[in-house]
Order: sequence, then structure tokens, then C-alpha cells
Amino acid sequence: MFDTTKEDIRDILKKIDQGKLQLPDFQRDYVWGDEDVKSLLASIAKGFPVGALLTLETGGHIEFKARFITGAEAKPVAPEDLLLDGQQRMTSLYQSTYAKAPVRTRTPRNTFVERFYYLDIKKAVSGTADLEDAIIGVPADKVVRKDFGKTIDLDLSTQNAEFEKDMFPLNQVFERKDWIYSWRDYWRNKGRDIYELEKCLDRDVLDTIDRYKMPIIRLDKTNTREAICLVFEKVNVGGKKLDAFELVTAIYAAGNFDLREDWNGIPKPLQPGRKARMAGLENRRDVLSQIASTDFLQGCTLLHTRDNRLAKIADGMTGKDIPQISCNRDALLGLPLPAYQKYADALEAGFIEAGSFLNELKIIWHRDIPYPPLIVGLASTFAILGHNAQTASAKQKLAQWFWSITFGELYGSSTESRLARDVPELVEWIANNGPRPRSLDEALFQRDRLKSLRSRLSAAYKGLHALMMKQGCEDFITGRGADLMTFFNDRIDIHHIFPQAWCKKNGIPPDDFNSIINKTPLSKYSNILISGDAPSVYLKRIEDRHGLSSETLDNLLRTHLIEPEHLRTDNFTAFFEARMHALATLVAKAMDKAVVQEHGTNETEIDDDASDEASNEQLEAVL
Repeated sequence: MFDTTKEDIRDILKKIDQGKLQLPDFQRDYVWGDEDVKSLLASIAKGFPVGALLTLETGGHIEFKARFITGAEAKPVAPEDLLLDGQQRMTSLYQSTYAKAPVRTRTPRNTFVERFYYLDIKKAVSGTADLEDAIIGVPADKVVRKDFGKTIDLDLSTQNAEFEKDMFPLNQVFERKDWIYSWRDYWRNKGRDIYELEKCLDRDVLDTIDRYKMPIIRLDKTNTREAICLVFEKVNVGGKKLDAFELVTAIYAAGNFDLREDWNGIPKPLQPGRKARMAGLENRRDVLSQIASTDFLQGCTLLHTRDNRLAKIADGMTGKDIPQISCNRDALLGLPLPAYQKYADALEAGFIEAGSFLNELKIIWHRDIPYPPLIVGLASTFAILGHNAQTASAKQKLAQWFWSITFGELYGSSTESRLARDVPELVEWIANNGPRPRSLDEALFQRDRLKSLRSRLSAAYKGLHALMMKQGCEDFITGRGADLMTFFNDRIDIHHIFPQAWCKKNGIPPDDFNSIINKTPLSKYSNILISGDAPSVYLKRIEDRHGLSSETLDNLLRTHLIEPEHLRTDNFTAFFEARMHALATLVAKAMDKAVVQEHGTNETEIDDDASDEASNEQLEAVL
């Protein structure tokens, strides 16, 4: 099954260069940043353990598509082993110490740069500095600049410049003699004796790297694909843990099916994958732009396990022997390739229909989706029912379920089990007029919850934002409602009605003025015109600048469930009570049940004061 050994890091890197050690194609891309690389180099230079590698012997009855480690030149050679765990570490070491090209890495600001890594020799051997501080990354031209590129801070663009600054290039560590001899000669000609410095460098740092041995756990070629994935999960140390999609990708690779390609598509020639097709190739469906590959697999698993259960019941199976409908991780990893191929097209269409349905509910931006798993439930239901889910009656039921989950805040936990229960119950309720889904009866909304909805991270907060747009609120200035075009063109987002600045000056408690009761969907321009003034002031400004009559503006305010008189008299208390009642009525209508009047809460919530501001910035970025 497996054995353990240790191997010189020099020999491992040589195998990478030769192509004898490659990656299985389902592995993630290289993602380590500049600080990660320096930390790893320092640990190796100090002889510290950095974790074992996990490899798989090739040539067994299960074949995986292989690819070269980033930075290694592709060659027509078949690998002897595949690196299952240790990609980030070995890619970093190969690029920084073995290859001659610069390392392509990330900065703390998450931008890509190309770097060569040097060892500040005097710092490295002084014993007074942390070795990591002695490792320096420089740009690809080997010139470090400051003052926005105006001033050269460090120039290592020639070998003599490296000698002059006592900076050792770490990509010479395994063939260092020529560089060190030249460095010694350079300073001998200048009358400087670097014998002790050279000895300490070689003995205390470079030799430690050269002799470093890496532990390796090697799986032999007799292992099954499921065993390989399981071991990968359990043994993966120090890198990014594979998600279920990547594990299923590994499993399907044995059937010569490239799941990653099916999902992401092919860049050349351009063949969009399911992800791009669902998000929209010409007209972007932003609400589907963040659908994850695991969401799609979850939907396929729901469809497969549901059909499997129905088939067993039809065969006469009863009681506990009937398999359960499931979409948990174990069920997802057990999804057979033929099942994925059977359901994928219908589910893709289901996701697209779910996106259109969400837009009908005025959920247009992906960040406003109350619970992302709701899309999986909707898509699975549309995939099962097809055109039968597109009638007015079916959509009314789907909307009631959607709002009940949202305002009942039912998908905050145990999402997988709820999805496995809700989807089949929804299908029966819609297609066969079966019993109401149990979630409808379990969902409760407390009237006082409106006061505590202050962060757009809350599902109910997002739901009310959408519900206000759906019930027909029109912008204070343009008079336009929210749709796909106006939402983005007018930069519609949720904003304060009584401005924060005015509320603070007038002693209104933050818990009140920051609640959803004092917020409504408005265009960016309307929000700017409101500024921080009293409502009576900004309403007059809107009328004067845009030629609106008081009657017209009052009618626009009423579309937001705002009683105009309370704004014109700057009566926050009366406004707050009236609008809380109006919003509670709106929620009750959406859920088709009365809101709960009792007071109390199970847990104190922490406000996210910056959530709306962050939302505005992200919407600007989308646009």
C-alpha cells in the first residue's frame, strides 16, 4: 500500500526538472505568496521540518492525467510518481532554488509579481537576525526601487553587483562553487578577506539546504482511486485541502472524464464550461456568478439519490432498507460518473431558470442572495419538474418556500439535511399537490426581529432588501423601479432614510437608525442628494432640483412603505413605528402567515457597521 523514506531535496528537485515527478492534473494551481516562499526557504536553511510529501507511484490500473510542476519545462516524458501533497512547497523550492527563471508569486496585496530570492550573507551568518529577514525577494530585473520607481534602493542586476552587496542568489545553491569562487576573487582583488564569512555561509546555511532530506510517504500503484482520495484528505499537510469537487475530479479521471474541463471549459479554442454558461456568456447573470463547482455537484447528488430512492421503492423495498436522499459530502464523493453525465445538462438548465426566478424576486446581485444553498434547492427543483415548475402556480409556491426559508432563517445550519428534505417535498407539493413542505410550518418571523436587522450579512436583511424592490419601490429622483438594467446602471443599494449624521445629532439610538426599518433601496444619486440632512430638507432639495411636486414625491415615498408626513416633519419615532408595522405586514404576506408578536432573542448579535459601506464599494467594483 505505502512506504516511507527520506530523500535529498536536491534529488527531488532534479526529478521535478526531469519530469519524473509531476502533479495529477486535478491539483490546484500554485497559489503561495512571497512571504510563504521566504518562510519556507528560511525553515529549510535552518534544517527545520516542513512536513512530509505524499506521492503516488504511476503505472497502476488507475491512470491520472499528469502535468508538470509550475516552472519546470514540459518534456515528452511520463512521470514515475505523482505529487499528491506538497505542491506548494516543492513548486516554491523548485522555482526559487533550482530553476533559473524568476518565481511568479503573490504580494500581500494579492497581486502577481516575479521575484528572484537572495540571501543577505552578512545578516544570515551574524546570528543576530532571524534568517527569514536575511532572505530578500527582488523584482525580475533584480532592481529594487522606491519613491514610486524614482529611486533605486538595491541593484543586483549584475554578478559584480551581487558580490558588492554580499547577496547570494538562492537559485545557485546547488551549484554554488562557481559563484562563491568568483565572489572570493572579486573581494581578493579589492583587498578584502572574506574567508570567515564564506566559511560561515557555506557551513551554517548553504550546506544545510544542500543536505536537507525531505520525508516522503509513497503510495504504491495498487491503491484504489477512493483510497487515494481518502489518504490525500487525511495526510494533506501544510497546503490547501482539496474540496469535494477536486476529489471527484480525481475519481472521474479514472474514467477518462475531465470534470474540471467540463466545469471551467477550454480556453483555446474557446469552449465555455458549465460555470461560464450558467453565469451568462453575453448577458451576465450576476446572481449565478458565484456558483461553486461543489454547489453543482450537490445538485447532481440530490437528483441521483432521489431517483435511486424512487427506483428502490418501485422495486418493492420498504422501511430502513430504502436509501436516503442526500447531498452531504460522503454522498457527493460517491456520485458515479454516469449519474453526473445523466443529470448535468438538466441541472445546468435548472440553475439558469433559478437565476431568472431570483431576478423575478428582485435578487439581482450575487451578494444579495440570502443563503447560497437556496439556489441549489431551486435549481434541483427546476431540473426535476422542468416546465411544470414554470407555471404561475408553481412559482407562487416556490416564492413562498423561498421567503419562508429566508425570513425564518432556516438555512443557517444543517443545510445539507434540509436541502435533502425540502427538494423532494417541494416537488411533491408542486407536481402532485402533496403536503406542504415542513419548512413552511417551521419558519417563524418575529416582529421585533426587524429592529435587530442591521447587517446585510443576515439572510432576513437581504430578503427585505429584495422584497421592498419586488413590492414596487421607486427611486426618489428617477421614479424607476429595480430591474436588471436599473439595478446596475443606477447603482441601486440599500441606504438610510433618516441619514446617520442627522440621527446622531438628534440623539437617535444607533440600534434604531441602523436597522432595516430606516433603510430602503435607492440609487447612488438619490443617496448623494440626501446627504446628511434632515428628511424635510432633502425632500425640498429633491423637489426644487428635479421639478417634482410634493404630491409626486409623496407617492414615490409610499412605494417604499414610508408615510410622507413623518419625513416632512422629521418625526423619526412616528416613522419608525409606522414602517416597522408596514414591513412586518410585507413579510407576513410573503410567508403567507402572521408574524410573531412576542419579544425576546436567543442570542445577542454583533453589528457589522461597515457592511453597507463595503457593499457599496463592491458594487462599484462590479460596475
